[in-house]
Amino acid sequence: MNLDIAQAWDRLAQPVDVALNQWQWLILAFLILVLVVPRPVWRITGLYSTLIHELGHIVAALFTGRYVAGLRLGWDHSGEVRSIGRGKFSVIIAGIFGYPAPIWVSALMLWGISAGYAGRALGIYALLFLLALVFVRNWPAFVVCTISAAVALGVVFFAPVDAYLYLALLIAGFLLLAGLKDFVKLLAVHLWRRKDIAQSDAYLIAAATRTFPSLWLLAIAILGSGGLWWALLSLSGLF
Repeated sequence: MNLDIAQAWDRLAQPVDVALNQWQWLILAFLILVLVVPRPVWRITGLYSTLIHELGHIVAALFTGRYVAGLRLGWDHSGEVRSIGRGKFSVIIAGIFGYPAPIWVSALMLWGISAGYAGRALGIYALLFLLALVFVRNWPAFVVCTISAAVALGVVFFAPVDAYLYLALLIAGFLLLAGLKDFVKLLAVHLWRRKDIAQSDAYLIAAATRTFPSLWLLAIAILGSGGLWWALLSLSGLF
């Protein structure tokens, strides 16, 4: 078993044409729906979506100069990123990029796939989880992050190049649908599940900036819509 990083990167850099037939697209769509729709399955796969959500907070916090103290996940799909910094601007930016994160990661991956670089998209995606391990502070976060990184790196080092396309499409499709599902849940919290509103990022930003949640809910929706548009545009170019 030879873990040659240079050789693996060369394999990732190889262009991969998207030439799926109708049945292959249907099978991928079916698998994505199975990963997102059934509640028993979502109890497990939703942890992965939550991890991407929290990584969105982490990346945004780092770009605004905040110090990230740790990442925690709960088996109930709860998550928390602790960061330290000054100024309301950094609080806003770090706060609004959680829910749009799965959609934007999906859009970036679909863009890479459409450009013929499914392997590179998968490799960068794997590195994202290795970065996340630096911030992990509890066992659920460690388990979800480690499994995600191990699967991606296992494919990078040991799977044939043809497998890159299928896994990249599966991940991108899952994150796109999961991101939409999470945003619907966020809307539900603000519209009729008000008892859970303290868990909403829009509510937390409003409390920290002494504004109102609807403003930040709209900002999250606009960011998510931009990612969705890019994802669908890239996806349409694959057919």
